[in-house]
Amino acid sequence: MKLITFEPIDSIFFREAKPFNAGESGFLDSQFPPPAQTLSGSIRNAIGIANGIDWNDKSAVAILLGTADYPTPLSFAGPYLFKNEKRLYPVPLNLLYSENTKEWTRLTPSGTEFKTDMGDRQLPKPEKLLEGAKSIEEGWLDAVNMQKVLNGGLPDSFIAADDIFVREPRVGIGRDNQKSVVNKEEGLLYFTRHLRLKDGITLGMAVDGATLFPNGMRRFGGEGRLASITVGTMPKQLDKPTINGQEKGLILTLLTHGDFGGKDTPDWSSIHPALKLVTACIGKPVREGGWDYAKRQPKPLKSLVPAGSCYFMQVTDGNLAGVVAQLHGIHIGQYIKYGYGEIAVGLWK
Repeated sequence: MKLITFEPIDSIFFREAKPFNAGESGFLDSQFPPPAQTLSGSIRNAIGIANGIDWNDKSAVAILLGTADYPTPLSFAGPYLFKNEKRLYPVPLNLLYSENTKEWTRLTPSGTEFKTDMGDRQLPKPEKLLEGAKSIEEGWLDAVNMQKVLNGGLPDSFIAADDIFVREPRVGIGRDNQKSVVNKEEGLLYFTRHLRLKDGITLGMAVDGATLFPNGMRRFGGEGRLASITVGTMPKQLDKPTINGQEKGLILTLLTHGDFGGKDTPDWSSIHPALKLVTACIGKPVREGGWDYAKRQPKPLKSLVPAGSCYFMQVTDGNLAGVVAQLHGIHIGQYIKYGYGEIAVGLWK
């Protein structure tokens, strides 16, 4: 797969899935990282332009770029976050960090089952009680620390959101475009929050199946601000964890948001027959919508399981190494051709 890297030259804004009509909502935040279908849509558009596509020829467009729901012959992975060209990974939500003591602990299955909306499951509990310990919902690990986590250890450090971007509040007001003046009606004041990436921070999507690749400048996100795009190669994937025979099972961590049809978990039996869910550490749902250009209407809102969510699994056939080899780095759930549901396999010790 080829890696398409986006480097914004200004602030970026990818609106969250909330109403923004006059009188309904006066504030919109920016999603980060941007939605996979938004970035892949930008890449598909650039590939079409590079190939001289006739956008009115729907058959030719489908052959080259696929459709809104099925991008075949293209396939995507990501979105990915990079710092100085090195990939970052979301902090798994079973890890807890205490700012008070500067220590890590982690959540593990408690050993006692309770009735939950996912069936009879064990609730997670911390291995060690730390004052003020909590999960890191906006944090990333470099490859070295993520590899430690997959091998059953704890990271040495993490990269906070403040090291990735600066939030920039913006204020706007409705306009009368025919008269080129401010609209004097009430309720037309609105607020947004852009993000400005810090030096060395870039975004990327991997794409396979394209013949000509775009380079140069592209409009990127809300307000059509510019970003440079370059074509490179994907960095090395994380290594499979080293099994030593002391494992209780596996921890499957989402590296990109998962689309499980609005549910908290996928159908594990369809992914591997030897997997049994014990418990999970799942973040707040991510709401995604968008605009369907073909139908000229909003896309239905959907709820995604956020990147960093973890699933503790037992392997019922005892072939731990075989399951790790089959699952590490694959995509699960729906819309996987757009990059949703990438997982890394770690060890539960």
